[in-house]
Amino acid sequence: MYVISGSFDYYYRPTGGHQEPQKLRIREGEMVFTPPMEDHATVFLEDCQMIVVSRNPRDQESYEADVERVELIDPQDYLTQ
Repeated sequence: MYVISGSFDYYYRPTGGHQEPQKLRIREGEMVFTPPMEDHATVFLEDCQMIVVSRNPRDQESYEADVERVELIDPQDYLTQ
C-alpha cells in the first residue's frame, strides 16, 4: 500500500500470535507491505489516496477465499477519535 496523500495506522502481528499488535504510522510518500501469514488492520486517520497492489486477483470470490477475518484491534476504540 503506497500512500499518495493522507495517513493511516497499520497494526500487525504474525498469524496465530496472541501478543499485542505492533503499530506503524504510514504517511504520504510511504508504503507498507503485508507478507503472507500476517494479521493486519488499518485505521485511517484522514482521507487517503493510495495505490494498493496484490499478487492475487482482487475479484470478490478470490479475495474471500484468501481471507480469514480476525479481530486484531477493537473497532469501537476508534469511533470517537
